[in-house]
Amino acid sequence: MLRQSGQVWFFKAVGSSVQIESLRPTLETFLKSVQIEKSPEAKPTWKLPAGWVQKAGTGMRFATLDTDSSADPVTIIVSSLRQTSDDWDQYLLSNLNRWRRQLGLGPIRPEELTDAIKTLQGKEHKIWLADIVSLPERKMPATSTTSVDVAKPQRPAPSEQQGFDTSQLDGKVPEHWEPGPVKGMRKANFSFDRDGKLIEITVIPAGGDMLANVNRWRGQIQLLPVSKADLDKSLQPIEADGLTGSYIELFGPREAILAAIFTKGQTQWFVKLKGDAAVAKNEVAQFKAFAESLKFKGP
Repeated sequence: MLRQSGQVWFFKAVGSSVQIESLRPTLETFLKSVQIEKSPEAKPTWKLPAGWVQKAGTGMRFATLDTDSSADPVTIIVSSLRQTSDDWDQYLLSNLNRWRRQLGLGPIRPEELTDAIKTLQGKEHKIWLADIVSLPERKMPATSTTSVDVAKPQRPAPSEQQGFDTSQLDGKVPEHWEPGPVKGMRKANFSFDRDGKLIEITVIPAGGDMLANVNRWRGQIQLLPVSKADLDKSLQPIEADGLTGSYIELFGPREAILAAIFTKGQTQWFVKLKGDAAVAKNEVAQFKAFAESLKFKGP
């Protein structure tokens, strides 16, 4: 991560710990070459190492860098967000724990931040570096725990699915949503961060009474329960995979829940977005498009 004029630039390298470790000297040299003018609108420039390929970004992604075309490549994703907190350590901690959650790891405490973040001095900027290794990779005798790449979640083992459990469902995902580990009841898992505020999107097969589920969600975001008559007034139809489901928006004082519920055979599918109310409000169209794109497999 690099800071300039209230903007934070993220360089996230994704790949196996072995590959990233072998690229560490090149990665360090690349990061030191990054330059950003002193302006909120300024874009970073850098010296691309030989053999790397730069691709234009879309959405929140500024650029994608492919280090090679091997069977086990390392990809670097470049993006930026406004620094929304004056407490830089807290901002680092919230981002680090967000990446850890995406890999199925638990959060670290504030007092552990010093050991989790390293620094590198570039030409004009200080660079904050984090090394995050997923649990399957920790079984490998690699030295990746000392790697100094920027905010680099490792690619999961092939047995660990990310984003969708493709044996159960599939769909079209907005580009700024990042896939998380699929495990337990979660058959789809995505998240994104907007100005330090985390939004999580999940798809879960479950049961239960609609009114009971909605009132449980309302309680989670500090809203009072409603009657069935009031619930029926707030439900909207939504379609996906030939099914007509129910869509609802719940906005609390701080957080919101957007949900679409579909029934296929004996299974109810709960498609849910939860997080900051203001961010969720701006994500309504993207979430509904995601829900409408879903294809449910099986009976």
